[in-house]
Amino acid sequence: MTQDFSVLLVEDDDDARRNMEDILSLDGYRTQTATSCLAAINAVESKAFDAVIVDWRLPDENADQLIPIIIKCQPNIPVVVVTGIRDFDTAVTALRSGAYDFLLKPINPDMLRSVLSRVVERKKHLAAIEEAQEKLLMNERLAAIGQMVTGLAHESRNAFQRSHACLAELALDLEDMPESLELVHRIQKALDDLHYLLEEVRDYSAPIILERRKCCLESIVNETWQQILDASCVANLPDFTVEKDPGFPAECFLDGDRIRQVIRNLLENAFSASANNGEVYVRLSSDDDDAFIRIEVEDDGAGIPEANLESIFAPFFTTKTKGTGLGLAVSRRFVDAHKGHIFVDSANSHGARFVVELPRQ
Repeated sequence: MTQDFSVLLVEDDDDARRNMEDILSLDGYRTQTATSCLAAINAVESKAFDAVIVDWRLPDENADQLIPIIIKCQPNIPVVVVTGIRDFDTAVTALRSGAYDFLLKPINPDMLRSVLSRVVERKKHLAAIEEAQEKLLMNERLAAIGQMVTGLAHESRNAFQRSHACLAELALDLEDMPESLELVHRIQKALDDLHYLLEEVRDYSAPIILERRKCCLESIVNETWQQILDASCVANLPDFTVEKDPGFPAECFLDGDRIRQVIRNLLENAFSASANNGEVYVRLSSDDDDAFIRIEVEDDGAGIPEANLESIFAPFFTTKTKGTGLGLAVSRRFVDAHKGHIFVDSANSHGARFVVELPRQ
């Protein structure tokens, strides 16, 4: 955590500054220094920091003048004041100015480490709260979408059935008119596609309740690939290879139906990218600690443009002419529900590799 934690050190005394720099560097913090209020202001205006350590007395201003400016530039940033003035009023003034904590010189390394460890924990807690709030907002949005789409799908079901019934009767009257009959079949297919899209949106927005049971992932992969082949109209099918590491478990305790849908989404994308004599490769493996199992799906297609990497898991994002753009978004929801991870491990002109990591237990 400390390697990702940046600290701005504002101190005009060379010895004190080098002493604190050595402590911070030894503990893995990334530091930047400033020797005046003006230099500190320029730093916080141009770069984000996780914490600021500032001397009470600086050549151009005292810290009580600097702290409000820092907090205005970067709200909620913890500012630690250090000073050699052993005065209660100074400490009170610093805290009233917005300081997070107060340390006396000469700096005790253990005290400095203790304060920074609290700051690091504070950052973790704030990040966890922000993530929880984002998930809550997303769940509220999904609930609203789910209610709307559920009602729409319910009301549309009767209309779809009536439309299919009318088209079926029309098809009987057009048996000797092949061109008109083909139009009827195309209308039926369009209705089926519309119904599928409504169901897919409803499934995406519905709450996820996992039904875990023992399942064989290797069998799921092979069965799913065969289903894709059976439904395909491609003449030159891609080669398909499944490699399973010796330590990969024969059975895993997962929601087999949900993971099957994840695998199907990944394999369908790989199939589309590798059609016409391409290659699709699947590897099943475990991590070194056997805490996670990994499912890697790789193709040799055109790859994913770098501009799309940030959006591929977003709902309704798609570069295809058909579909809702929910395949990868649904997959992420299912994997997240298993407390796992799904990500693009590599994406370039030689294809893309998607990785799913799921807890072994």
